[in-house]
Amino acid sequence: MEDRFELLVHSVVDYAIYMLDTDGYITSWNKGAQQIKGYSAHEVMGRHFSIFYTDEDRAAGAPAKALSVARAEGRFNGEAWRVRRDGSRFLALVAIDAVHNRQGNLIGFAKITRDITERRETVARLEESERRFRLFVEGVPDVAICMLDVCGRVRHWNAGARRLCGYDSEDIIGEPFATLFAESSRKAELVDKLLCEAAGAGIREVEHQGLRKDGSCFVAHTSLRALKDTGGELHGYAFIIRDLSERRATENELLATREQLLQSQKLDALGQLTGGVAHDFNNILQAITGGLEMASLRLARGESDKVQYHLDSAVQSVQRAMHLTRRLLAFARRQPLMPSCVDLNELVTSMADLLERTVGARIGVDIKPGPANLYVFCDASQLETVLLSLAINGRDAMPQGGLLSISTQLANSDTDGKDYARLVVSDNGSGMSRETMARAFEPFFTTKPQGQGTGLGLSMIDGFVRQSSGAIHMESTLGEGTRVEILLPACEPPSPVPAA
Repeated sequence: MEDRFELLVHSVVDYAIYMLDTDGYITSWNKGAQQIKGYSAHEVMGRHFSIFYTDEDRAAGAPAKALSVARAEGRFNGEAWRVRRDGSRFLALVAIDAVHNRQGNLIGFAKITRDITERRETVARLEESERRFRLFVEGVPDVAICMLDVCGRVRHWNAGARRLCGYDSEDIIGEPFATLFAESSRKAELVDKLLCEAAGAGIREVEHQGLRKDGSCFVAHTSLRALKDTGGELHGYAFIIRDLSERRATENELLATREQLLQSQKLDALGQLTGGVAHDFNNILQAITGGLEMASLRLARGESDKVQYHLDSAVQSVQRAMHLTRRLLAFARRQPLMPSCVDLNELVTSMADLLERTVGARIGVDIKPGPANLYVFCDASQLETVLLSLAINGRDAMPQGGLLSISTQLANSDTDGKDYARLVVSDNGSGMSRETMARAFEPFFTTKPQGQGTGLGLSMIDGFVRQSSGAIHMESTLGEGTRVEILLPACEPPSPVPAA
């Protein structure tokens, strides 16, 4: 039996287990002692156990005191620093038991030592982590942060929670967190749902009516996070509350301000519309009135053969009014379009004569169509109007003459991966400054003299392009010219109609 016990003691490696005689000299040494202290058995047998003590403990007589306590009380327990063979120190959990024979005489001491340095460091790290956590939580005065147990009762309460909700720690610790919810939220069983959903999903956030100690309510944003260990066992919840009342008031005030600004912009746009378009409509109405008056006068004189000219003039003025109205509708993006699959190259080349007559003899027109079968899905008549409007803008930018270039090509979009056709119109005219170009698509903005334009040209183009699911981009340099690039969605050419 004794052999088995000795075999057991010598096989233990996590504890230093050895025997001392009555004076403290080592009489046995196990593998655990060798591993922890670094000495082999032949190095320590017969030596006094005080060799493991620090110099300061030996100077204070600690070894003798430990044996004295064990001799008098039968046992000595303590924690102290010990020294290994290499001089390094470790924190030891020490037990010294007095050993007596059957007659009750002291025959020595059983010494057990365990290295608890790592455990103590772990505990110290945890304590430091908890200390820092508490400092962090207490140092956040604008957010209520508290800890709940698994049943939803308050376990910790920070300064932010005290400031926001009005409760001191002694008033709220141990109370259910439902105390912080207004009656309406409690009736809706929101509290129980929060606990269940947070436990299942890990976190749950909700906005609700919070309740302060004085009975006042506030708009609260609550975040409830489940605290689980690595095994998945629930240990409680982190409960965070933010007061959104001020933010909501600011948002409502901002919405009201935006509404007022929108109404102001509408009135401003109406004023600009009146000033910019009234002149054009007045000229058109005068032309219509003049044509009809001249037609009536010719009829009164019996000159019926000359009436048609004045009627045609009035009709042309009506068409001008209709064209201006269409531009206004396009700007407002309310004009119904009639899109179809349009051969872009054919449309551009078919307008060559019209464009040349429009820009005049001093301006050259260079048309470079892209590959065949370049079809786009849009309203053909509106696209013609766009091209003509850009040509007129280019003409006005080149009063001394120049070159108007028009080209088409296939393009791929980097954003949606779809195919588009690119229409580019450029001139080498006066160009625009950055400030002017920044306002180029702004409705009613024009650089032309008063009465010579409504400022709706580029706005109309922008409205048409966006209505057609396309995009427009403009580049301009003062003194060097302007380049306008329009992307329109490509489509497959229409199938030929089979012969009857």
